[in-house]
Amino acid sequence: MPRSNTYLVEGYTYHLTHRCHNREHHLKRVRERDVYRKWLLEGVKRFDVCVYAFAITNNHVHVVAHADDLESIPRMMHLAAGSTAKQYNLRKGHLDSLWEHPYQCTLVHGQKHLMNCLAYVDLNMVRAGAVKHPSQWRWCGYDELTGKRSRYCIINQERLLDELGFQSMEEFQPIYESFIQTKINSDALKREACWTESLAVGSLKFIEEVRNIYPQRKHLYSSEAGLLSSDAWCVKEENLP
Repeated sequence: MPRSNTYLVEGYTYHLTHRCHNREHHLKRVRERDVYRKWLLEGVKRFDVCVYAFAITNNHVHVVAHADDLESIPRMMHLAAGSTAKQYNLRKGHLDSLWEHPYQCTLVHGQKHLMNCLAYVDLNMVRAGAVKHPSQWRWCGYDELTGKRSRYCIINQERLLDELGFQSMEEFQPIYESFIQTKINSDALKREACWTESLAVGSLKFIEEVRNIYPQRKHLYSSEAGLLSSDAWCVKEENLP
């Protein structure tokens, strides 16, 4: 699996996934999820990171962010994870690692694929059966993207609109709400492994160019991403002995 900032390339958007150690539910309580959200917001502000989506679940977190440079995203992720772990360990007397290290990192390229990635992140807890709609899970970015939250926001709406090709949030919001509802109504909620197990997700043309983006990665192979949307491909690294 693509790991941490060794895969970050300046100028691209990434889906980051950070899991609790052994997939244990260290974030199952409201307090823990609130703490992580607080530190994620602090990281966004402190290191000027452009975030497009996020979701904090019971045992892992998702963040979609644009790499304006090679240092800001790692610093943000380290701050959020490290500060959450420190507070958790002090409160619980917990001695083992709270997180798996490092976090997973998948490049997402193209407006259609980014839109699908946003929805995949926001629908995480619907997919898990915890809620019926992302509006019922306040530890994701859905309320920010649909205008239902306007304070202490993590998502950079202006940059996201520019990347998706929308002129305003008033134009984007009803389209995104409908997009989410269509996925729920059609039961398009299955886990899509490409978002966490691939080096990159995009069009076939882009995937063929990934070798130029990652020239140091010698053992890459491409395949259809297995997404419900068409023209979605991914590139992975072969598991070598």
